[in-house]
Amino acid sequence: MQRSLRRLTLFLSAVLALAVTTLTVTPASAAPGHSDGSSNRVIFVHGFAPTGKHDCAKYFSDARTHFKNKNWRGNLLTFGYYKGDKNCSYTYKNGTRNKSLNTVAKVFANYVSDNYSKKGDKVDVVAHSMGGLIVRAALYHSSKGTPGFPKKLYIEDVVTLGTPHGGTKAGYACSRLFAQCKEMKPRSAFLKSLGTTMPKHNRRSGWTTDWTTVSSYNDGVVSEASGIAGVAKHEVQYKAGISHNELKTVDTGRHKSRIKHSHWSAWSLRVSPVEQARQAVLFHSTT
Repeated sequence: MQRSLRRLTLFLSAVLALAVTTLTVTPASAAPGHSDGSSNRVIFVHGFAPTGKHDCAKYFSDARTHFKNKNWRGNLLTFGYYKGDKNCSYTYKNGTRNKSLNTVAKVFANYVSDNYSKKGDKVDVVAHSMGGLIVRAALYHSSKGTPGFPKKLYIEDVVTLGTPHGGTKAGYACSRLFAQCKEMKPRSAFLKSLGTTMPKHNRRSGWTTDWTTVSSYNDGVVSEASGIAGVAKHEVQYKAGISHNELKTVDTGRHKSRIKHSHWSAWSLRVSPVEQARQAVLFHSTT
């Protein structure tokens, strides 16, 4: 009799423990929906730093001010990846110019995942120069299931400004000093590893990212062809008068440019590159 009571007690204890465990398991966050609007968080990612440090607040001061003046409602954040960076919303404390871009991409991907994607929140990204390669690598490796990268990365829209998707000859100048310069050289092993398409659809999570790439014929650092990659859904080129750094600072006026969705438009006077970036993350397109 006592043995039967003991078995019954153990059975009930096990059932109670299972019930408590079931009730306390946190359900996985559902994927957010795609939509137009200015409520998304926007993460700004800077480019290569010859000095090994950037002031994120100054680097994107013009762009963030422009977004605010246009009544952007979401938070305007900055991601820094050099230990010397300051005034960034997040800084990779071990970052140097000799950290591979894949390593930085892993840090960025997990930053977005841990703070937003795991909670079911989506973000937009505006990246300048080498920063665009970091974002591209983050989405590429997340979609491929590379160890250390998160499965879910809810980045709705990405805009790259003067990013050397096809490499830059400027990489040769410092390639013997810094790994990141070497990886930005045309036909580098890093660039080849990213393939010839932009990471748009993540089959692991069912999520789609919309890309807009922007370049300028007057860049001087990244060619007009390298800056648009040639495979993004939306591509914009400025004819003249916009330098590499001005792609992230010029926010007013009309500038001779053209845009490609399915085919190139005629050259005409269009919005500034910063306003182009704002419109690109404001309106989401999956077609």
